[in-house]
Amino acid sequence: MSRGLPDGIIQRMKHRSIAVLALFLLFGLVACAAPSTEAPTVALFVDGRRREIITEALTVRDLLTEAGVTLGPEDRVTPPEPTLIQPGMTVRVIRVETRTEKEEREIPFDRRTVHDASIPDGETQLLEPGVTGIEELTYRITLENDVEVDRQLVRRETVRETRTEVILVGTQAEQTPVSIAGTVAYVANHNAWVMRRTSTNQRRLTSEGDLDGRVFALSADGSHLLFTRAPTETEESPLINTLWILDTSTVAAEPVRLEVDNALWAAWEPDCDATVTGTGCRIAFATGTTAEGNPGWQAENDLWIARPRPSTGELVGERQVLEPSDGGTYGWWGTTYTWSPEGQRLAYARANEVGIVRAYDGELTRLAQFPAFRSYAPWVWVPDVDWSPEGEFILTTLHGPAPTGGTPEESPVFDVWTLSADGTITAELASEVGMWSAPTFAPQAGHVAFGRARTPYASQTSNYDLYVMDRDGSNRRRVFPPAEEIGLAYPEIVWEPGGSRFITVYQENLYLIQAPEGDAHRLTDSGGVTAVRWR
Repeated sequence: MSRGLPDGIIQRMKHRSIAVLALFLLFGLVACAAPSTEAPTVALFVDGRRREIITEALTVRDLLTEAGVTLGPEDRVTPPEPTLIQPGMTVRVIRVETRTEKEEREIPFDRRTVHDASIPDGETQLLEPGVTGIEELTYRITLENDVEVDRQLVRRETVRETRTEVILVGTQAEQTPVSIAGTVAYVANHNAWVMRRTSTNQRRLTSEGDLDGRVFALSADGSHLLFTRAPTETEESPLINTLWILDTSTVAAEPVRLEVDNALWAAWEPDCDATVTGTGCRIAFATGTTAEGNPGWQAENDLWIARPRPSTGELVGERQVLEPSDGGTYGWWGTTYTWSPEGQRLAYARANEVGIVRAYDGELTRLAQFPAFRSYAPWVWVPDVDWSPEGEFILTTLHGPAPTGGTPEESPVFDVWTLSADGTITAELASEVGMWSAPTFAPQAGHVAFGRARTPYASQTSNYDLYVMDRDGSNRRRVFPPAEEIGLAYPEIVWEPGGSRFITVYQENLYLIQAPEGDAHRLTDSGGVTAVRWR
């Protein structure tokens, strides 16, 4: 008989096994019912890299903070930063950069053929070589993850203007001598020349080719010439120029250096005789100092009066009328002056005003003020000023308001005005003529001559036509050059003493114009002319 466990023990063991099994089943159900605590994995694309991140972050913003990703002000994130994190989510950071980029582009020039009476019939001549313009384009560029996605043109600026190539076709007949009253002095190829009696009686006064053109003034009797020369390499100290005097009536006369250096302006007193002893005629002059960079000088905006002694260069009775000053807006460029007919006053012009200064005590009277023209270049526009023959009015060009209400300093408008010397009357005679209009009174007959830009809103580079009008602005008519011919580069106008003719520089030669009819005669044919005076 086999030996076994008592029934009681077996029963207790069965109950215990059932209890353990139930406990295991209970724990299994609980485990199945509880949520998983495993952290989700997210794919993050940033700065060209893909990163797998197991994160505890609740939102995309938290994820970026956890990953140490800093967003720029223009960066974008997909999905957006407030989005809740989901397992398997892909987050992309898009780096956005905005920058400007400049490029230069060439502007082709035009070509033009012009019939010209200054060239022998049948000949051709290149008057002006064409110049290709350059414009600067500024773009705003948007990049996303270093890839350009947008490009917008935000500014277009002309760096260099185009210049039309001009070919002249000659139509000239043989020239005949033209009678000349008084004395004509002119600069050709940086030398001084004189012309008397007829246009064929021309004589060179200097031969060094060093006139800088800043001062070129003929005395009222035509006997003496003031001019400035570029400094030589042997000068002891840096100079802008040197001032010289020359007897034009004596053949082979030698220039004499005056006791003035760095002259920015100088002119003879009107209606006087520049004698050899230097006791009959005064000059006025203004000076500057040398400076680094363009334009190479700093104006003193001063004013001096003295009597030059042509034989020695001595200045007799030298007197300072105006102390050096800043000269107002763009005063570093300088102030220019014009003697009044009676020699007691001078009209002055600066970049932003025109007025009168008394020669005996330096008292200034402002007649007109205007915004200085902003040229964006190392030069400054200063208006020309001219006195009426009786000394009651001043003729000038004033910078006018912008036609579309733009910036006053950048306005392209320049008008011819007459201003009474006592400040009581101002009158506009011609509008939108251009900055280089150079208006001037005729000594008699009540006429005014001036230049008018063919492109008035780009007058700094435009060619000009010459006009004549009455002193009140009426009866305006174009007199030179013919409409089919190229215009003047700059209206250099000098009237015949006591007459109704004037001389101008056209295509580097002198032309005599009869006003108001406009009949023209060429006086020179060698070219290179840049300035002229007639006394």
